[in-house]
Amino acid sequence: MDEEGAPGARSFGPLLRRHRLDAGLSQAALAERARMSTNAISALERGYRRTPQRGTLALLCGALALNEPQRAAFELAAARPTVARLPLSASALPIALTSFVGRETELAQVATLVRERRLVTIAGPGGIGKTQTALQCAATLTDAAQDAVWFVDFAPLANPALVTSAIAAAFDLHESPDLPLLDAVRNGLQERAVLLVLDNCEHVVEEAARVAEALLLACPRLRILTTSREPLRCGGEYVYRLPSLDDDASVALFVDRAVAADPGFALHDGNAALIAQLCRRLDGIPLAIELAAASVNVLSLEAIVEMLADRLRLLRGDGPNRLRRQQTMRAVIDWSYDLLAEPERRMFEQFAVFAGGCTLRVAETVCRQDVAAGDPAFALISSLLDKSFITADFDGSEPRYSLLESFRQYAAEKLEHGGETELTARRHATAYLAEAELLDRAYDSQPDDVWRGLVREGLDNWRVALQWALVDGGDVVLGQRLAAELRVIWQYFAPLEGQRWLALAQEAEGPATPAAVRGKLEFTSALVAWVLRDQKEHLERSERAVALYRDLDDALGLARCQNLAGHALVSLGRFDEAMPRLQEALALARGIPNRRLIAYTLRTLAWAIGVGGGDLEAARANITEALRIYEELGAKLNVAFTLYDLGECEFSAGAADLALTHAAESVAMLRSFNDAPLVATALDSMTVYLVWLARYDEAHESAREVLELARTNRLEVLTAYALQHFAAIALLRGRPVHEQAARVLGFVDARLSSTGALRLRNQEQREYDRVRTMLEELLGADRLGVLMGEGATATEDAAVAAALEI
Repeated sequence: MDEEGAPGARSFGPLLRRHRLDAGLSQAALAERARMSTNAISALERGYRRTPQRGTLALLCGALALNEPQRAAFELAAARPTVARLPLSASALPIALTSFVGRETELAQVATLVRERRLVTIAGPGGIGKTQTALQCAATLTDAAQDAVWFVDFAPLANPALVTSAIAAAFDLHESPDLPLLDAVRNGLQERAVLLVLDNCEHVVEEAARVAEALLLACPRLRILTTSREPLRCGGEYVYRLPSLDDDASVALFVDRAVAADPGFALHDGNAALIAQLCRRLDGIPLAIELAAASVNVLSLEAIVEMLADRLRLLRGDGPNRLRRQQTMRAVIDWSYDLLAEPERRMFEQFAVFAGGCTLRVAETVCRQDVAAGDPAFALISSLLDKSFITADFDGSEPRYSLLESFRQYAAEKLEHGGETELTARRHATAYLAEAELLDRAYDSQPDDVWRGLVREGLDNWRVALQWALVDGGDVVLGQRLAAELRVIWQYFAPLEGQRWLALAQEAEGPATPAAVRGKLEFTSALVAWVLRDQKEHLERSERAVALYRDLDDALGLARCQNLAGHALVSLGRFDEAMPRLQEALALARGIPNRRLIAYTLRTLAWAIGVGGGDLEAARANITEALRIYEELGAKLNVAFTLYDLGECEFSAGAADLALTHAAESVAMLRSFNDAPLVATALDSMTVYLVWLARYDEAHESAREVLELARTNRLEVLTAYALQHFAAIALLRGRPVHEQAARVLGFVDARLSSTGALRLRNQEQREYDRVRTMLEELLGADRLGVLMGEGATATEDAAVAAALEI
């Protein structure tokens, strides 16, 4: 079968061009017949525009005089639009669910500016089409000179301080106790040719300007395209004021959206003048035009024009200093709001409380309808979705529904005017406390994909709920419960942010704070301290939590906290003290039962038994049981951790080859989570095993990656370990670099001492003892002491340079 005969094989642009040439038409001639612009025909043929909606497709078929088989092939190609492919390293731009109409001139101008300038802002009033223009422009700028295009939406941000967090999240960069997020983003973008699209900057404009300027100064190949109602006003910015649509594009947009609302709608001589009048009354603002067109299935064009005219006249009384386009936008939203039934209005207003949208499940809880003959939330959301008040995102595990930002602000004003802001905020916080409890349970019993999906869907709303409850004082105890319940968020995604919220919650503790909430706050704080490697804080908070949960007779809480306390004691080398705590934790966990906690406690016990007690068979058995539990739970991240533990166990037993196999598998799994600190930790163990097996070239390469990851993420302990590996490799290869290696070792000792870190007994300590013994034999104890003393005073840069030279 040839290319044309294969279903869907021929893309729309080339097929349109072939039919046009077969008909003997120029682009201008076809445009005239189809009542389109020449630029629109050209863009369709080149694949720069999405394929047309049904009405425009019908006009093209008629203009080309296609027969029925040709029409069928044409419509099939239109159903499979050609889209600009991003490089494999790029983050996919959001996909528009509707066609992009007009803007050929503006797109060309913006694209030229982005190629010539490093910071371009598309500015204009709400509803003018800034976001879609930016996305369409970005999609056409992906070429060989551009590594990637990344999109970050600031609309959900309630706090300007979260601008950097939003950008870091887009690149999947995580917090580090020693590396500010802005530095992490700088490091990640420093050598890459990236176009970064920052959307909806108006409510965070000062912080967005600060961050954009900092990134541009540090990243010479970075370009930034922003959208905002006002300029960022920072160095190097070029502001492009996006105009309204011209008359032809306005009419084309109206017809396109009207056909989507009513397939029987068509542009003809009898309504063309009225549609043109309506579009002019709407000032050519795309959002206003779309809203008007969405009503053609319930109102006549005459009624739409009449209602809009009345509303515009009313709102022009707001004041002489208000911009006309701002008046028009409010008029459009007011007019659209008036078309809603009362239950729809209440749903729309209450949706203002959500940050970044919500699932249907939460909407049903928060947006309760106080009407006798209740309207189901799904029916109301569907109606609002059809009328363009709510947008839908189907990418996650559940559909998410949200308001456009200008609509959200309008809805919030209505909610405040009706005196229901506080009640809705309380319902919202209560609903997201329930979501946090659901996440906590899912983490213990569900595969990673399930609980990670809940994290993505709730993070912005949890922040809003915490802000209302703790900062605004809406309900302090509810806020304390929520901060404590979000242990999974703080452990895996935002430990430093969690530390701040937990501190705020504990500062507000008083007689009204239940003992169970105090215990959970201590437990979650201990968990965060463990993530941040504060072993002293980890132990102290764990012990306080143990005491609280023992008084409460809470088996699950006590098991969790005893396990954490035992983990802290193992980290501090206090194995004898750790054992009874861990044994009690395991017995409690088995009695509940809580399988993830059982597995976690088994892993911790394995360290205490194997490293502290030398019973490697028992340690191996514990790890094997933990691995089986994690695999059955679908806990892929924990499987990777456990393989790492198993490698250590086998290395302790003298099976370095097997240890390397387990460590390599752990590294491969951890890379898929894109978590640099975890990858660096597992790679460090791999390096030890490679050195032990005398595979020095591989060990050197592995140590170099550990060093790069550790320095990029400010992991001081791992930086020290990597430098020790370089010294070991050089000496074991027999290179005459004894004094340089001794100085590097002195720096490593000093760094570990200053951080209070311990070398792992069966990994770094064995390697260290081996290297130090060699150096004592080669240099003598006194000379070695002098050289290590010199190394102890070196800077990190000097120590790294010395290690890389040996």
